[in-house]
Amino acid sequence: MPAFRPLTAVLMMLSCAAAGGCTADPSPQRHEKILAVEETESWVFDQLSQPAYVVRTEHNVPHIYAANRTDLGIVLGFVMARDRFFMMDLSRRLGQGTLSELLGDAALDADLESRGSGLPFVAAQIEANLTDEHAAYLDAFVSGINTYIDQVEQDEVEPPSETTLASILLGVSNPSDVMEPFDRLDAAAMLAVVLYQSSYETGDVGRAITATLLPFLFPDAPFAELRRQGAAIDLWQSITPLHQVASVPPMSSLSTSHGNPFAAVPKHVEVGMLKRRAARQQRQQKRLNRDRDAGYGSNTWAVHANSTVDGRALLAGDGHLSLSVPSILYRLGLDTALFGDGDIHQLGATIPGLPLTAIGTNGDVAWSQTQLSGDITDWYVEQLQLDAQGYPARHMYQDEWRDLVGVDEIYDIADVELLDSVGRSETWTRWETFDGRWLADIEGRAATADEVLAPGEVLVNMGGDYIVPEDVNEDGIVTGISFDYAGFDAGHVFAGTDAIGRATDVYEFTEAARRLVAYSQNFAVADSNGDILYGGFQGFPCRGYLARNPDGSWADGADPNLLLDGNVYGGFEIPVTADGVVDDSAASDPYRCAVPHDALPQIINPVSGYVMNANNDPTGATFDNSLTNDEWYLGGPWNNGFRAKTINEGLEEAIAEGTADMAKMSVIQGATDSSVGKLLADNMLAAITYAQALASPTDAADQRIAALYDSDQEAIDEVQSRLQAWTGRGYKTPSGVETVYGPEVSSSDHDDAVATMIFNAWMSRVLSGTFNDEGLPGVFHSGTHGRLRALDRFLRGRGDDNPLQLASHNADTGESIFFDVLSTTEVETSNEVIIQALLDALTFLRSEPSQDAEPGTGGFATDDMAEWLWGLRHQAKLESLLADFIGADSEFASITESFAVTTKQIPLVEGGVSPGDARFGLKWFPRPGDQYAVDAANPGTSGTSFTHSSGPVMRMVIAPSGDDTTGVNIIPGGQSAITDSVYFADQARLWLANETTPMRFSVDRVVEGALGRESYLPR
Repeated sequence: MPAFRPLTAVLMMLSCAAAGGCTADPSPQRHEKILAVEETESWVFDQLSQPAYVVRTEHNVPHIYAANRTDLGIVLGFVMARDRFFMMDLSRRLGQGTLSELLGDAALDADLESRGSGLPFVAAQIEANLTDEHAAYLDAFVSGINTYIDQVEQDEVEPPSETTLASILLGVSNPSDVMEPFDRLDAAAMLAVVLYQSSYETGDVGRAITATLLPFLFPDAPFAELRRQGAAIDLWQSITPLHQVASVPPMSSLSTSHGNPFAAVPKHVEVGMLKRRAARQQRQQKRLNRDRDAGYGSNTWAVHANSTVDGRALLAGDGHLSLSVPSILYRLGLDTALFGDGDIHQLGATIPGLPLTAIGTNGDVAWSQTQLSGDITDWYVEQLQLDAQGYPARHMYQDEWRDLVGVDEIYDIADVELLDSVGRSETWTRWETFDGRWLADIEGRAATADEVLAPGEVLVNMGGDYIVPEDVNEDGIVTGISFDYAGFDAGHVFAGTDAIGRATDVYEFTEAARRLVAYSQNFAVADSNGDILYGGFQGFPCRGYLARNPDGSWADGADPNLLLDGNVYGGFEIPVTADGVVDDSAASDPYRCAVPHDALPQIINPVSGYVMNANNDPTGATFDNSLTNDEWYLGGPWNNGFRAKTINEGLEEAIAEGTADMAKMSVIQGATDSSVGKLLADNMLAAITYAQALASPTDAADQRIAALYDSDQEAIDEVQSRLQAWTGRGYKTPSGVETVYGPEVSSSDHDDAVATMIFNAWMSRVLSGTFNDEGLPGVFHSGTHGRLRALDRFLRGRGDDNPLQLASHNADTGESIFFDVLSTTEVETSNEVIIQALLDALTFLRSEPSQDAEPGTGGFATDDMAEWLWGLRHQAKLESLLADFIGADSEFASITESFAVTTKQIPLVEGGVSPGDARFGLKWFPRPGDQYAVDAANPGTSGTSFTHSSGPVMRMVIAPSGDDTTGVNIIPGGQSAITDSVYFADQARLWLANETTPMRFSVDRVVEGALGRESYLPR
């Protein structure tokens, strides 16, 4: 067994000799510098073939030096597990669908959904297709993890803090009792989770609900047809982004074919089943960190060497995901070249459990990623036939009944008294079609686990929902929902992710990306030659078998954005060669066809001098408001391009002024000006001006507006003055709250913070006042993006001549009918809605703080606007990862809070905040920014809660230049998940201040920042 022993450098060299001699060092001087770093720990591992060393730099970032990749994997597994075991354990259990074996019934729903969506299947595919080299590496990695578990059991290292808590909750005496060993399949499962976070798309079901309900909206409402047409055309079919920023030159053919705005999903589908499935998928998407409105997204860009200050290309990346604690990313360095003859010398960050550098640099190239939002999941309506017992047995395909394949899944649920879980095993069957589509749901009666069944009835479990299959809508057909996912063909993805990290230039990176199936990402890449690359790489199905109408739009039942007709269309396959490269050669079988790699969105060295992506439309496919007229269907629609526009402007300015350096890239990453303010504030202020100009109005709507204005004239005028000054100063969004991590608050910062608070409270109510009364069923693509897109278009489309040809244009008012409030007899106008929204916002801001919620929510309990500071309500929440599984509002909340980073760890004021101070009692951290700022701090648009729990999970900038590579980074928390470690939250304060620390690539820079060296020796 490994042992912990203090050894001298002399003994280290002796052990090297005992092992048969160390590999010749290519640079003895640098080799000696590593050995000269003061030793802090030494370990002897049976599995190691040669000595390995870990040098920790600031914030305890490990730089692992090993003579070969197997030894590297062993040490990486041990080191990563010491810092992040519980995250890795949750990830492998999520990927295997075995969380309930640890947490009991509290996690059974997650397990049922994981298995029902194919996560364990994809993990098995990844394991089965590993090369011998990669299999050995993963075996080494899990060996290191298991060595850590052994050391916890022997009390040689501290157990994970979360596992200590778990042992209490689960009623076991020793934390190691709940630390199950890892194997190679677990490592594959952790990668499978990354794939699902990247690419498992479920929006088709929600859109199918919308398409099904659209023709029947507003049956008894005034202006019913105007509203119905407006919902279909102005909202549902409106996908053109507000800011038309593409990552490659727009490829759209600029035709606006849409087909029937009420295009149907396949017949017989039962809406209750769709709604049930959509609700379940929304829960899973949040577990996978794919909640778009919460801040899902990222930024990345690269600047060519010819456009930078020092002639080195630059790479910047800041991914936007959950700000959970511990941080989603883990900083690290990997090396097999210094003490061996390997080709790995990498520095960056990864997701705990992934034994590769996910983002970072190898000196030759630097890369980062954003979500591509490619559509590689197709959903189908199936016609099903039940067997004599009542279970699904067959499905209709091309007018023939085909047998379904049933697979029994056994769930072992832990006995956890404190979580009200009774230990047991349950077996549930899932079904697949003959061609590999997975049945996700079935028409039937919603039931409970102890449902009393009538004769001839059975109970099935579809991803966590108990259902009695039956013909609910009595149309003579039992329907189901199935899906096919490119991840089912992603067996070689480990080789692909490994290959991109070993590329030597942007061209080699592009070729390495040919192995990426279901790893659906936009990449920005810079290399040491000064070249830059943007690529949206992913194996896409051709989908040439889907029928189109004469105008190019999808035929009914053939729209990949909705539900396909499973009787007509089968499952697809992404063909790959024996070594995992996507085979995009001409295919005789249209269902085994991949979009050519060269046709994917990509560009090298554009004339602009930079490449970028911020989850914007990569090719401009939606700029013509259509997704049906491009050569290849890749997905969409995307976001409104707010961040992309700001980044473009910052990069163009930096290049023009000659200031494009690493510091400038960090400044762009930290941009917090209000994009939504720039979009809407002038129109909102114009409503005040309109109201002020009304004198003895005779029009009924104007009379109501005048009365609204008169009811709180002084306050409305003050809002006007404050927001006019705010817009004139550039829509700045400082928190306005003095903190230990923030800059000194100037008088203009204070005024801007007040204006930002008023604007966001007001803007949210303008949105809800315009759209919430109609009860529109999911017509807004991309959530808030769609609502903002529609509001902007409606405001610009006002006029008697209907300048934007709105389908919802009301000739009587000269604007969209959606400004009318359905619950009143009057016909409201836009100015009336906007002024009423302001009065509602003022009422909220003057109200008492919430008494049943945490401090920092609700109103300010004062009429004095000077006290309405943005940062007192807009705060970054660094919550415990445990809250997602145990529940933030449960009886264990006080326990889980100890795993969060709060103002207890980072007091807002040195020495603490005194009672009576407005900051007293704040749990979270005042921050600048608002919805869709580059420095993502999305408060949402509820108008009542303004905190954000998603944001940049790193702020990385790199200049790749071989051994002289330099970079900076930071994460919102710390390397360690051990709550009493000094590295639990040490990066959080810097992150809050938008400060970074060095990325140390060369040996000299690593030694310069060294905190100490750990030695790992063979026995």
